[in-house]
Amino acid sequence: MKVNCPNLENRNRKYQGKSLSNFSSTKAFIRTLFQPYTSPYVLMLIFVVLKDFFLLQLHQKFHLSKRPVINVDTEIDKKIPFSPEHVKTYISFIDYFIKPADMLEKRMGYKYASQYVCLYLKFLSTLYKNSASIYRHCMTTTTRPKYLKTQRFRAIHFFDPHLLCVPSLHVAISAGVYAWFRQFFQLNILPQEDAQMYLAEIKAHAISIVESVLFVKQHSVNCIPLALYMLTSTMNKSFFSIEDAIEFIESLFLNSTEISPENRKEIIDYFIYMYDRALLESKYSANWQSCILHWLSDFAKHTGQNINLRTE
Repeated sequence: MKVNCPNLENRNRKYQGKSLSNFSSTKAFIRTLFQPYTSPYVLMLIFVVLKDFFLLQLHQKFHLSKRPVINVDTEIDKKIPFSPEHVKTYISFIDYFIKPADMLEKRMGYKYASQYVCLYLKFLSTLYKNSASIYRHCMTTTTRPKYLKTQRFRAIHFFDPHLLCVPSLHVAISAGVYAWFRQFFQLNILPQEDAQMYLAEIKAHAISIVESVLFVKQHSVNCIPLALYMLTSTMNKSFFSIEDAIEFIESLFLNSTEISPENRKEIIDYFIYMYDRALLESKYSANWQSCILHWLSDFAKHTGQNINLRTE
């Protein structure tokens, strides 16, 4: 694909072989916020995040809304140790999805990259909206340790009411960013060698973030497969297929020293079971949300949590 992008060859030479860690999330945010092409999409994303993530939780926390809240912990979660050292990876989530936008703008120039950055920002907004369509029916939490020894954990406990676990936005965005850039790199705008390097970095970071949400006890094992199911069910079939989801799941905890091989197998098998269950039930559901809401209602009943959740 030929792109009418001035100085593309010079830019490719300048940034050839540079990892995503060399790009800036702060500069990308400021530039996209104040430049005319991208600013409406940045403002839209900020609005959606505030409305469909923060305000939803704050309304519940301060009793301005009365949605059912379910604890989604399982016995399997006990086999994943609380590992505070993974909090840095957990916090890196924002850098993870913003730095690639800086890479696009630096390598292609703002004007020519903006059309793709706008599509990317619109995609991120869609993930928040899709997740909120579950949160508005039912909120979910886990039992996280009251660990306040570091500034990062103090910030998490202060700013996060911890009521939006299923589906996990950390997981949906991590896998979604990987899928989005895999699709973008198929346009062959950037040299293949650099595209492969970036995609490998993005995937490795995505895997580590998904692992971290369990190690720092911000999510349960139920949150991961249902987020991947949402991604598969709400995008086109080639974007994040069933095969992509299974391959992503099977890449988790491969290099983890905290989890034994036996426990890892049980965790991965449970992920696949939950993902397959949601897919199978969705074939007989009016919409993709129904099977998640049905599972939440069923899980609450089986764990003795008395709630009145409508699943239709």
